[in-house]
Amino acid sequence: MLTRVFLLCAALLLFRTTVVDAQQPAPAKTKAPTLSASFFTSYTYLSYSIVDQGTSARPMEAKGVGGTLTLHPDGTYQKRLQLSGNGGTMNFSQDGRFTFSGDQIIFRYTDSKGQARTDQGSFRFQPKARTLTLTLVGYPAGNKGIYTLRAD
Repeated sequence: MLTRVFLLCAALLLFRTTVVDAQQPAPAKTKAPTLSASFFTSYTYLSYSIVDQGTSARPMEAKGVGGTLTLHPDGTYQKRLQLSGNGGTMNFSQDGRFTFSGDQIIFRYTDSKGQARTDQGSFRFQPKARTLTLTLVGYPAGNKGIYTLRAD
């Protein structure tokens, strides 16, 4: 089971959908969140779950999640994510730009092959709890990754 979860984690992270800006649906009309300056900070990954519609509609939690995500007020970010499994650790590093509208967030970055990539989804920031939940569109369609982070 651990092997399957590990492989699903790797597949969702490495083969996520690339979204062409011109093909993106318009963001849902939601009230824009009021984000305090505390939103723009470094976060530590607490958990990562995968929804794989081919297996189950219930999220499967990945074990051994660690790393940080830093969101800057100028719209840049740095992601340093680690996933453990199969006796080793996989490291994922991204530096890019993010934008948000309402409860939707988009991360744009260049992958290790020099290709422009986009991850998009929704976010929920809870300033009192100092937590950020990101639900990002996965591959294939219908799948998603759910990240829970805590502000440092």
